[in-house]
This record gives sequence, structure tokens and C-alpha cells, in this order.
Amino acid sequence: MDIAFLMKAGFVGFSLSIGVLMLVFFLLGSLLKISQQHFTRVFVLAGVFSFLFTDLFLYYKIQVSQIAGAQLFLAGCVGGWLGGIIFGLTQMNRLLRNFLR
Repeated sequence: MDIAFLMKAGFVGFSLSIGVLMLVFFLLGSLLKISQQHFTRVFVLAGVFSFLFTDLFLYYKIQVSQIAGAQLFLAGCVGGWLGGIIFGLTQMNRLLRNFLR
């Protein structure tokens, strides 16, 4: 098992997750003026969007680019995505709420 490849894939999934979470919170807070009271609803919506974005990225990398070790890349990326969701909910809670102002 290539640990470096797994770590890179995990970081890719984590960064995609956090990036999309921040983007969705910023867009919904600035364009639609959603208040902080609806944090849970927006977080679930952002989690779904980050999953779709990560899924599209995985489809592109695995199917189009034909990378070697696709299962390892998939496991690392999905693990990083889950880590990003948990990190966003626990550690970035205050920052994400500020995006909804």
C-alpha cells in the first residue's frame, strides 16, 4: 500500500470539501442573505454540494485520467471528504457562521 498516495488523495478530498463548504456558505450568505439561524440547513446543503463536487472530481480523475491505484485514490479522497465535513462542523463553525452575516 502506498501511504504517500493515500495521504495525497486524502488531502485532495479534504481541501475540496472545505473549499466547497466555504464557497457555499459565502454565496448563500452574501447573495441570498440567509441568517445564522439556518446554519444546520445550510451546512447540510453545503455538504451535499461538496459531495457532488468531490464525486465529479473523482469521476474525472478515475475515468478520464485512468490513474493507477484507483481504489486507493477513491478511499483516500472519500476519507478526506469526511474529515473535511467533520472539521467544518466542529472547528470551522464560527467562521462558517460569520459567512452567513
